[in-house]
Amino acid sequence: KMPRVAIWGTFMLCALFLATVTSATQPFVFPTAAGHRGAEAQLPPFKIEWFTQTLDHFNFATEPQTFNQRYIVCDAYWSRQPNAPIIFYSGNEGDIFMFFNNTGFAFTLAQKFGALVIFAEHRYYGQSLPFGADSFTPKNLQYVSVEQALADYAVLLTAIKAKEPLLAKSPVLTIGGSYGGLLSAFFRIKYPHIVAGALAASAPILLFPGYTPNDAIYAHVTKDFTDVNPMCSERIRQGFQYIVQAGAAGQFSQLSQAFRTCSPITDAKGVTALLGWLKNAFTYLAMTDYAYPTDFLSPLPAWPVNVACDAVLNRTNPSDWLGMMRAAAGVFYNTTGTYKCADLTENSFIPKELATVWFYQTCTEVQLPQGTNGVTDMFPPAPYDLDKIAEICMATFGVKPRVGWLPTWFGGPNITESSNIIFSNGKLDPCWAGSVLHDLSPSIIAVNMEQGAHHSDLRSPDPRDPPSVVNARITEINIISQWFSSYYSRIY
Repeated sequence: KMPRVAIWGTFMLCALFLATVTSATQPFVFPTAAGHRGAEAQLPPFKIEWFTQTLDHFNFATEPQTFNQRYIVCDAYWSRQPNAPIIFYSGNEGDIFMFFNNTGFAFTLAQKFGALVIFAEHRYYGQSLPFGADSFTPKNLQYVSVEQALADYAVLLTAIKAKEPLLAKSPVLTIGGSYGGLLSAFFRIKYPHIVAGALAASAPILLFPGYTPNDAIYAHVTKDFTDVNPMCSERIRQGFQYIVQAGAAGQFSQLSQAFRTCSPITDAKGVTALLGWLKNAFTYLAMTDYAYPTDFLSPLPAWPVNVACDAVLNRTNPSDWLGMMRAAAGVFYNTTGTYKCADLTENSFIPKELATVWFYQTCTEVQLPQGTNGVTDMFPPAPYDLDKIAEICMATFGVKPRVGWLPTWFGGPNITESSNIIFSNGKLDPCWAGSVLHDLSPSIIAVNMEQGAHHSDLRSPDPRDPPSVVNARITEINIISQWFSSYYSRIY
């Protein structure tokens, strides 16, 4: 079977909130750190540690009161000089090793500054499960939130520094990408006495209701394909229209055969699943448009958007809309030619438990709305519908989104009272649409990568990196060096 990205229809893991016409009971998942053939395999030695963490930092009567939180420590580059820096990865929605294995820039920073590296796992993900296998019930999920996760990190870091005298006054740089980038920015904003600075990569901090148009993300996906060739995005738009028309005409067998689906499409719901399957492919291709092959969720060639556009534009029969769309989506789903059929129903990439937790987070406080309109983007119209989302969340978990809470809590666009935050952005990344693209102050700085994709800068340096990615890392190191120098001048 051909694997598929989960079509939740309303949610995705890069903390981007989708509003599609597909089933709203399953999440669309974006890669948080795409795999890297070769470079990321050279990882330094590490140790797995466990910390007895408080379950509810904001209620003294909660039972049980603690759970075991996992974290990874790498001291391979730690100078062991008194108060040498700590590079702290703010774990996001997934097993912590997914990020440890794919965030090579953390070790570049460690070598540069003689730093200790810590990767902390986000509560309810990986093996940091407060209630074990029972962690995923609606009742037990009430303790997963941005606020609780950041309190975990603050308590963990405080305990580590208290235990090791050499780290007592060490400056902490928190880093993260996607949702982890949001957490890193929030960590610096809310706990400036614990973290000296933050590198927030591909962090769509402005992608909240009222700050960014609901259809901005998919307009940016479309722009990526348009920039390769305007006819590429136009033909994809026409391909979607053809599929919608075929579905309306009841041509289910034709669609099933053209896309070689593992199970036949028999009704409008199946057509909707097919549209979501295709939409996910094009969006993933835009986010992972790296200059070299990757293989995190699916093996991809270098510059996969270009490859997909070649599949769109170089058809022997320009009227073969279905074959064209299959070939373009196949760049994401089946570059190796391994899979013989397209599975529109199974979530082969994302564990069910992970999906449930993220679904809950998007049903409570992480609302990053998006929709499509078919005009500024190449996708079938699917407006963002908060009322429908709230209905689904209530039916699933007994909760409704608390719209506007997170921007109220961290400041939204009004964060200039904070300091020492780098927002790094890849122009090819759809998260660009909701990110900080200009300096907000002398120490809240935007670092933009013209040919960067989803947090390209956090990946291990590679000879094939575009110049803008190479220069971004140099800029970031220089800024971080200044932060550390300023910190040490204050404590000595």
